[in-house]
Amino acid sequence: MEVTVPDPVQGHSPEPGTPTPRSRRAHDAITRLELAFGSLILLMILALVFAQAAQRHLPVPSAAWTGEISRFGLAWLTFALAGVLITLRGHITLEVLDILPQPRLVRFVQIFALVITAVIAAGLAREALTLVQTQGMLRSPVLRMPMSWFYVPVLLGMISTVIRSLFGAWTVFKHGPYLSAGTNAPASAPGAAEEKIA
Repeated sequence: MEVTVPDPVQGHSPEPGTPTPRSRRAHDAITRLELAFGSLILLMILALVFAQAAQRHLPVPSAAWTGEISRFGLAWLTFALAGVLITLRGHITLEVLDILPQPRLVRFVQIFALVITAVIAAGLAREALTLVQTQGMLRSPVLRMPMSWFYVPVLLGMISTVIRSLFGAWTVFKHGPYLSAGTNAPASAPGAAEEKIA
């Protein structure tokens, strides 16, 4: 099964057989890796929650580590895939201004939002790095895992979010704003990147 990542510039998947640059292939490979990590974490959370339910209703010994790992997994899932959601435009957004017939204003708002996202993610990445460096002496209550390990996926997810937000801002600056599927592109918006939503 092949995963096709939408092109952030054109807003749709590239045509089959079209040669892609090396940077694009690397970007797609990293995106697939992040999505695979998120899928594994989601499956792990599901299995551990079912295990917790089974422990409550069946005469089996209770394993406290299932609750600890499922809670950790939820935090890892939340932060590690934040960057992928920026690229795939999967975050909840208010697209009220996308209907305005002023592409410069729409472009400015989208760039501003992406830059603010990058700044906030950079602050979170800095804090996650500090926690990775300083929390090694603390251990999780059940598994005795060093808490510095807990913050590694958070750090990687925030670094990804910074890079993808800045790349998205540059893409909007260079090629025009992303438009919603139901938005009619103004005639005065040359090169506006239309997003195709399946």
